[in-house]
Amino acid sequence: MQKIRLFFTALFFSVPLLAQEQFVSLTLCSDRLLAELARPEQIAAQSIYSTNPLMMLDKVNQHKPALEARLTDLLPYLDKTILLNEQFYPQLVADLKKLGVKIFPINDSPQTAEQLFALILQLGKRLDNEKHAQQLVAKLKNSDFQLNQAHTHTLILSDTGVVEPIFPQYQVLLKLLGLTPLENAVTAQNFSLEKLLRAQPNWLISIRDKQGYNEQAEVLNHPLLANMFPAQRMATMPLKYGYCFDHGVWQGAEMIYRQLNKEE
Repeated sequence: MQKIRLFFTALFFSVPLLAQEQFVSLTLCSDRLLAELARPEQIAAQSIYSTNPLMMLDKVNQHKPALEARLTDLLPYLDKTILLNEQFYPQLVADLKKLGVKIFPINDSPQTAEQLFALILQLGKRLDNEKHAQQLVAKLKNSDFQLNQAHTHTLILSDTGVVEPIFPQYQVLLKLLGLTPLENAVTAQNFSLEKLLRAQPNWLISIRDKQGYNEQAEVLNHPLLANMFPAQRMATMPLKYGYCFDHGVWQGAEMIYRQLNKEE
């Protein structure tokens, strides 16, 4: 009997030690990383974007509170670790730091795949889920979507017009596919169907969610474009894969590869 009492006493006092650090995400990009790397019980709340399937990847927030990035919404969560982009919310960050709230920054710092991998591993360690983070990074590193084509000049169009690959997610997307951007011939500022046809890109990638109207995006439905790009040189990718520089870029590259990796 004495041994049983000692067992339950030890069990009772060990419970607080098992309590896990919980996290709140306030931006779309931190939502996506947290959803991928954290266990469900580690997530206390996510941003208002986390419930939108057009913005999230394959893990949409269905059960956690969806918060605005404002201090009043965060008052019940000041004992949690907050994930956010410090550049988006400088005043909120200053207020949280004054209150001694723990912050894990998910800024737009990574500009290369290796820098993104380092961030994933860092967050995985903080979440005490290093193994999963390591497996994710290994999977991304070992992905092979190279089209191995001699002519690689590629134009990217979205629902908002020409996508100039200045952002790391589009640079990495093209690199994963073995493609290169169409240089300066067609930009958001000088876009027209005539310029597009004269530029003669080898490949066309359209990034769409089909939720809004844009005159430049309507060009994607023009019959001249269909004649210029046979099916094996034109691919479509949902916008959600390009919203953030994260593992979604590799998912988008795989989708494009499946469309383009066909015999002409």
